[in-house]
Amino acid sequence: MALSEFDLIKKYFTAYDSGEGIELGIGDDCALLNIPQDKTLAITTDTQIESVHFFKDTDPEFIGYKSLLVNVSDLASMGAKPYCFTLSISLPNSNEEFLKGFAKGLFTLASKLKMPLIGGNTTKGELSITITAYGLLPKGKAMRRDLAKVGDDIYVTGTLGLPGLAVDLGYKNLNLGEDAFNKCYQKSMLIEDRCDLAQSLLNYSTCAIDISDGLVGDIKHILDRSNVGCEIDLELLPKPVEFSEYKLDDHYQDKLCLYGGGDYELLFTANPSFQDDIKVLAKSFGVKITRIGQIKNAQMKLLKHGKICHQFSKAFEHF
Repeated sequence: MALSEFDLIKKYFTAYDSGEGIELGIGDDCALLNIPQDKTLAITTDTQIESVHFFKDTDPEFIGYKSLLVNVSDLASMGAKPYCFTLSISLPNSNEEFLKGFAKGLFTLASKLKMPLIGGNTTKGELSITITAYGLLPKGKAMRRDLAKVGDDIYVTGTLGLPGLAVDLGYKNLNLGEDAFNKCYQKSMLIEDRCDLAQSLLNYSTCAIDISDGLVGDIKHILDRSNVGCEIDLELLPKPVEFSEYKLDDHYQDKLCLYGGGDYELLFTANPSFQDDIKVLAKSFGVKITRIGQIKNAQMKLLKHGKICHQFSKAFEHF
C-alpha cells in the first residue's frame, strides 16, 4: 500500500527539524525562526528536475545530496553559515526505495552542516525537487557580485570542468566507456560544500559567486554588476586529474573549464595584499585555491601563452 502524504513526511523527513533558533519546525502551517539581531538572513532557492539537472535513473542518494548542495553553494558564495531549509518535492509515486536513498543523501549533507529541515510540501507529479535554504552572516559583511575592485586577484576553489565532462559522457557526446561516466558522474553529484571556508573568506574578500553556469558565464555576472573587466589566464585553470587520465584534448579541457558548468566551486576576488593569507587559508581547510587572473578596468580577456583567445561557445542559460 502506497504511503499517504503525511505518512511519507513523518517517516522520512520529520526527525530532522530541530536546531538552534528553530522555535517550531515541521507540523504546523509555518515554521518559526528566531533570528539573532546582529545577523543578516540570506535566502536562496533552487529546483532540480529529472532529465534537466540530473539523468533519469540517477541514484536517489546522489539526488538528495546534490539538491541541497546547490543551495548551500549559494549560501557559501555570500559567506553565510547554513541555518535551515525547506523542501518541496514532486514524485510520480511514493516509492519507498527512492525516498530512503533520497533522504540518506539529503541528510548526510544537512547533518554535516547542522542544518535542520523546517517544512515544505509533497505532491504527485514528475520528479522535481525545490529547496529553499537560509543562512546567517554578520550584518554588512556579505560577499556580493557588485563589490569587485580593479586590481583584485581572481580565485577559484577546487577544480573546474569535471561535471561538464560527465554531462558530455552521459549524452554520448564523448565515449570513454561506462566506467568513466560512472566515476565522473558520481563525483559531479557528490561535490564537497565550501561553507566553512567561505565564512573565513569574509575576512579577505568582498565579492564572490558560485560557479553553476560555467566560469565565463558566472564571472560575467560579477563584471556586469561591478562595472569592471578582467583577464583570465587559461594556463592557470585548475583541472581535475581525469582530464589527463583520459588524455583529453587541451582545447576541449579549456572549454569544459570555461563553459561546462555545474562545478559549484567558489569564484572570488581579493586584494593582492591577501595572497599569503589565502594560501594559509587553503592549507588550513585542505582546499585547493587557485589564482586565475585579475580584475581590470576593461572588457573580459581570455589569455593563453600571453595571447588573447576567442571564446569557444556561449555561456549556459536556462532559457
